Amino acid sequence: MPVKCCAFRKYTMTLRTHPWPRKSPVSVLRRILALSAGGLAAITASIFTATFAGASSVPQPPDVLLSRAIAAQRNGRWVAALADVQKAIHAGNTQPAAINLLIAAARQQHHIGAAYLLVADLAAQHRITVSQSRDIVEALIRRGPVQTLPEQLVHARNHSGYGTQAQWAWRDYLLGVAAAESGQPKQAINWLQASCLANAKFWPATELLADQLATDYQFAAAEQLLASAIKANWHPRQAYHDLIGIYSAQDRLRKALVLAQVAAGKYKTSPEFQVLVARIYGLRQQQNIEQIVLMRAVQTFPRFKPAYLDLLDLAQNNGDGALIENISRQYIRRFPRDIFSTVLQSRLAAQQGNAVLSGRILTQAMKKKPADLQLWLGRIELAMALKQTQAATLLARHALVLNPDSLLLNQTLCGLLASRPREAIATAQAFANRHPQSPAAQQAYVQTLLQYKRLALCKAFLHPLIKRYPAGRWIQQSWADYLDASHDYQAERTFLIKLTSGPAPRVSDLLLLATLDYKLHDLAGEEAAYKAVLKLEPANSMAANDLGYTLTVENKELPYARKIIEIAVRNHPGDAASRDSLGWVLYKQGHYQRALEQLKQAVQLPGGQSPEGLEHLGAVIDKLGHRARAIGIWKLALKQFGPSPKLSPHQRKVKRRIEKRIKKAKLFQDMQSAGGKMM
Repeated sequence: MPVKCCAFRKYTMTLRTHPWPRKSPVSVLRRILALSAGGLAAITASIFTATFAGASSVPQPPDVLLSRAIAAQRNGRWVAALADVQKAIHAGNTQPAAINLLIAAARQQHHIGAAYLLVADLAAQHRITVSQSRDIVEALIRRGPVQTLPEQLVHARNHSGYGTQAQWAWRDYLLGVAAAESGQPKQAINWLQASCLANAKFWPATELLADQLATDYQFAAAEQLLASAIKANWHPRQAYHDLIGIYSAQDRLRKALVLAQVAAGKYKTSPEFQVLVARIYGLRQQQNIEQIVLMRAVQTFPRFKPAYLDLLDLAQNNGDGALIENISRQYIRRFPRDIFSTVLQSRLAAQQGNAVLSGRILTQAMKKKPADLQLWLGRIELAMALKQTQAATLLARHALVLNPDSLLLNQTLCGLLASRPREAIATAQAFANRHPQSPAAQQAYVQTLLQYKRLALCKAFLHPLIKRYPAGRWIQQSWADYLDASHDYQAERTFLIKLTSGPAPRVSDLLLLATLDYKLHDLAGEEAAYKAVLKLEPANSMAANDLGYTLTVENKELPYARKIIEIAVRNHPGDAASRDSLGWVLYKQGHYQRALEQLKQAVQLPGGQSPEGLEHLGAVIDKLGHRARAIGIWKLALKQFGPSPKLSPHQRKVKRRIEKRIKKAKLFQDMQSAGGKMM
């Protein structure tokens, strides 16, 4: 208690306990005045004493506290640094320097629980944003390529004492963030549900909960949560975005498209929904409609960059040079100071054959921004277009020095070093060592090893990790890739069966298992894996098409096969494989004319003129009595096969089947000709 309070209390007690004399009122009044003067003097003295003797109790400014914390950190006094930076943040200094020091000190002293509680309190007081709080918690728990939810956070939450509902909501939400970052969706769901119970109108927790439910394949629960938010008009724009994403993740593109169109109609001044509609058309393989929608978005919202970028990607994929030039010039005119405009100017000059001007444009821009990643990538792209591989490699090395955290640059350099596998592997390994907290960097290193068939190195790197962290997602994927590259299909199948035997198997693992069973000619296993996928995701186009086609080939459950293939065709009307499967199942059911319509459409789509697709079209035409035309189509299919030693077992099987069809058809032709002559 401060000195002045003690003095005042002592003076008050003096007034109460002093024996009042039985004298005249005048003398009593004099006595009171004397005591009052003494009390005032005591209070004044106590104030001065507190000012000079107790100056250390005066709160320090937050900048002074931060400077003191930084000095303590430099001298290796981490405990003092952590205490001072916490005081500085409490006092109002939430600058990046303070936050970064808090993270470093908390991790160094293994006090991440205290830092996490401080972040939750700051967020509950609206002193930091949602994204800042998430970034801090994610940075606190990062320790290596495999992350686990630290027990310190849970212990800190459980022993944090009392707090408001807002504080509890933030504490549980940030635990959910940590669990999600650690790849533990079930734990994340539990903490996020607790956060929503503490504050039912806490949107960040609701949004992340829907995302984690979808990650855990609880799509129905995620859809219900977001649909309720839309119905209650509670953050409807974000809810529309998230719900469309969940439908797309399930391959329910028809429903996603309808919802995106509804959102675009409701928010007519919002360009992102227009672009979202176009992207879904692209996923449905309807690039012509995608281009129309994007062109309309560019005209309606000329300042919205994603529409231009999507159009450029579409034009490049289609090889439409005129559209590329048109959109590039529009982008340059609309955003003249944008770095990407400089890259586009360089590309246009290169396309017109003026490589000198193209290089000069990029060089001048790099004088102002020497470390800009887009400009370096533009220079590398120009060198590769001019077939200057050595120059492109040198540029990529320089760019990686200036941008050491760029995974894209690292992968570009590894690709340029394709003729020097040892250097490519060393580059990928160095990047992975520099970024041990990045699963993407570790996985890129594994993929580089697999690309150059360094299977022994890959096993030496992955085997200890899969033993120590069997639930690490990127490790599981990489181990499956290694087993597949090693052609150890039985071991891979055993591993995938183990992964998918739990109560909530991942769809991606089931699809890998189905593909592997197809390689092993285990049709029963393939069928079981695809049925498990469709149980989790009823509208998954890949599973629906492949299972339907497998059943059709086996002449099993044809009505069911047709039903699920039709789902795939509705989701991807521009997919040649799905439409070919629909035509084939119609053929097996005896609907030859309808089968012919579907198969004709299939061969006109990109990738539709495969040997198997042409085989099916010829079979239907032969069934309708046009044998000579069918033989011509089958001969066209045979021309697509390469030399026999390079064919896969499946390709050899298809080739033999087509040759038998041609031989049989010619035999029937000869018999008909002989019969006609005899008559």
